[in-house]
Amino acid sequence: MLYIETPECILCALESRMQELKKLGVNDINAYTRITMHISSLIPRGRTPLFIESFELVTKILGNDDPHASEKRELEDTASLIISNIIKDAGNDIIRYFEIAAAANSVDVPMRDYQFDINDFVNKLLEEAVWLNTSREELMKLLGNIKDVGYVLDNSGEFQVDALLIRKLIDLGLKVTVYARGLPYEIDVTADYASRVLGDRVKVVSTGNRYPVFYNKGLWRDLSTHELIISKGVGNFEAYLENDLRLRVLFLFRAKCGPIIRLLRVPKNSPVIYLKNDG
Repeated sequence: MLYIETPECILCALESRMQELKKLGVNDINAYTRITMHISSLIPRGRTPLFIESFELVTKILGNDDPHASEKRELEDTASLIISNIIKDAGNDIIRYFEIAAAANSVDVPMRDYQFDINDFVNKLLEEAVWLNTSREELMKLLGNIKDVGYVLDNSGEFQVDALLIRKLIDLGLKVTVYARGLPYEIDVTADYASRVLGDRVKVVSTGNRYPVFYNKGLWRDLSTHELIISKGVGNFEAYLENDLRLRVLFLFRAKCGPIIRLLRVPKNSPVIYLKNDG
């Protein structure tokens, strides 16, 4: 599957990059022309290359390999201040940490029909999730029957919640392998950063590039060894759909865009916990 909905995904990429350049202070008309032409040339390659390679051009226009670095630090700092509230709410309820991890996926760069608001991130962090193809009880049973988990990371800020959930999974006796991009992409966490935060208790695997984990064929064999993969964010979900993978994946994200909302038939911006049992 190249696109969930071709016209809308293409428009999303174009609008996202235009808003990104504006947010980063670019006023040169030639930069916007370059982005527009580059996106046009990338369309036949599909959704993921469209977004990744257009971001690559943004870094070249700016002369900065990680243009969102300061924003990522701010998100991580903000999230670290509310960890105590999460622990107070969830207590020892491991499934509640999954719901909060899904709700935390409000963090993102500007995109079509969605604008991230740091106040929403804080105020909506404890929202109840929509459960698809599984339930709280079924997930609890599943966790009791497995020993090995892969965890695919997404954005900064929400990573503080991910780290909390990862540590809870380890405390349950599960072996957890974390996967993250090797190079900066938008506000996503990189493998180097995740490794520094998580420490020696967790193995962190890098993609070695800007592309999402499910798009890196060299990692497919490793991914297939896990009894369950927990995957954060819409981008990772879409990358999974674009490839003919057969894995058991629990997706945690907010339904931010029209194609995802219509595909899953869920309310706009709702936290979603969706089990695809393709393994």
